Amino acid sequence: MNNELDIDNLKKSWKEQDNSQNKYSQEELIQMLNKKSSNNVKYIVIISIIEFILLMVSLFFTSIDSDTIVRNLDSHAREIYLRNYKISQVLVYINIFISLGFIFFFYKSYRKINVMNSTKNLINNILNFRKSVNWFIFINITLGLTSFFLTGFYDFMSGFKKGIDSTTQNTLHIEKIHTPLSSPEYIFWFILVCVISIVIILLYYFLIYGILLRRLKKNLKELQKYEG
Repeated sequence: MNNELDIDNLKKSWKEQDNSQNKYSQEELIQMLNKKSSNNVKYIVIISIIEFILLMVSLFFTSIDSDTIVRNLDSHAREIYLRNYKISQVLVYINIFISLGFIFFFYKSYRKINVMNSTKNLINNILNFRKSVNWFIFINITLGLTSFFLTGFYDFMSGFKKGIDSTTQNTLHIEKIHTPLSSPEYIFWFILVCVISIVIILLYYFLIYGILLRRLKKNLKELQKYEG
């Protein structure tokens, strides 16, 4: 009988102890989720800055290579390429300005989330940040692929021709690069390169941004439990 009373008292003590610990751990958990969210946002800011730097570097190299590509084109292809290249450059500059705007917004969001104590405001900022990152990814992919499709065939063929010319046996006799419709035998390879490039880009965004956004979503769900 005494043993049963001792067990009952022990269970009661455990329950009271668990309730006390849960109340304390809830406050700690919110702080921990705040810190985790802040770290994830920081990583996204760093990655977006690296992407911006790479975009600037690629812009420099593409402007140099364009002169070489033009020399390898016939008159019709040159006319189309120069027109598409100008459009592509405009899209790249638009992408640069948009990326700068997003990076500035990401950094502001990081500063806010890093010092925020209010659970409700923290949730709202994480929601807004996740939406902005999704828009950032969508715009980057759309502008990047559009720019690629405008000049990609000529870039691909120029590199292909350069690779053949570097060997002593130019059995394909590619003297001048024509428009895609005038070069049906190379369209298949260009399409294959496009598909591979798209898959790599999607994998990159899915793995890098996808992982961080899923972590933010998980933190968001946990925070919503303690809202109010």
